[in-house]
Amino acid sequence: MLRNCLRFARYKVLPVLGCLALVGTLANCDSGSSSSEDDTLPPSTVLPSLFGTPVQSVTGTTSERYTKSDVKRNDVNYFFMANGWGPGFESQTVSWSGTSFTVDSMQGKRGDNYEPATYPTVFCGVYSDSRSGECGLPKALSEIKSLRTGWRWTANGNAGQYNAAYDVWLSNSAQITGHSAFLMVWLRDPQGAQPAGSRKFSAVTVPNAPGPWNIWVGIVGDKPCISYVRAEGIDSPALEIDVMDFVRDATAKKIALPGSTVLSVAVGFEIWSGPVQKLESNDFYVQVE
Repeated sequence: MLRNCLRFARYKVLPVLGCLALVGTLANCDSGSSSSEDDTLPPSTVLPSLFGTPVQSVTGTTSERYTKSDVKRNDVNYFFMANGWGPGFESQTVSWSGTSFTVDSMQGKRGDNYEPATYPTVFCGVYSDSRSGECGLPKALSEIKSLRTGWRWTANGNAGQYNAAYDVWLSNSAQITGHSAFLMVWLRDPQGAQPAGSRKFSAVTVPNAPGPWNIWVGIVGDKPCISYVRAEGIDSPALEIDVMDFVRDATAKKIALPGSTVLSVAVGFEIWSGPVQKLESNDFYVQVE
């Protein structure tokens, strides 16, 4: 059985990247609720929706593995990366418009150490070797009143080995050199793939956030990796949350999530194997107060 939390390189430049999932059979180590998981789709938000009808700016299409682009949503800065980093990557065509993007086609397979082939992503803040224009992040946790974010995506019949995941990076400073922890929120948990580490809590709720969630805890490199995960087979095609509710929930559950600063909030699809066609990220926003 696979129980370890592997150290993966998710991007071309930095050797340590986000909280990667492991594919295979993993042992559960629940210490939380033992109640059965709800088999109904949770609502997308319990907070007032901030999606609206955004103006998405900057468009493009690429078949290059590592294409990057500054983009904007309602004139707020974000950053897009094609990000075909995995050793099993073969090919990918991605198109984008502002914070929306589509994996038009993708071919590849998981790596020998269970790495996904690609993680096309868009983010606000400092993420790996890249930085968006001014968007409100990085920002010290002590100065954040709320960190609202929303994401809508569409599977379009793609039912294979991919997740749909938020990837939030914390740090001990406003620089990537202080990177201290990962906080992930999975809106889709595919069959045969699980987050790094082991499951510590089952079917829990988070204040002000639609639930339920399973919580996985592990270490990636030397950094804690905390993943809040939808039950397998119950995807959330849209979610609006305050990231601070998850930070506070982890603290209340005595889960180590070190860091004084939120470096970035990113969304994307970790794809372990193709083919994938027309997998869409429809809209994504971050609002920092």
